[in-house]
Amino acid sequence: MKLSREEVEHIALLARLELTEAEKERYATELSAILGYVERLQEIDTTNVEPTSYITETLDALRPDTVVQLDEATRAELINEFPSSRADLLVVPPVFSDYKE
Repeated sequence: MKLSREEVEHIALLARLELTEAEKERYATELSAILGYVERLQEIDTTNVEPTSYITETLDALRPDTVVQLDEATRAELINEFPSSRADLLVVPPVFSDYKE
C-alpha cells in the first residue's frame, strides 16, 4: 500500500508531529513499506491456528521472592563489599533521573 503525501500529513497532524518536507517523503516510503508487510501477513492462512496471547505456555519464569537470614558477620561483609552504603543499607543509583534526595 502506497501512502500519499496528504495521508502522511494527516497522520502527522493526528500524532501532533511537525515534519519537514524531507521527513514527509521518508515517512511516506517507510510507512508504505510497513503497511505492505502487514498486507502480506493478511495473506497467511491462520484457519487452524488457535488464538493466543503468549507464544509459550510459560507465563511466569521468575523465582519466588524469599527472605534469607544471614548471620551478622556475613551481612557486615556483604555491606562492606558494596560500593556505597549508609546505616547498614545498600545505596544504589536512583531509577528516575529527576529524583532528588
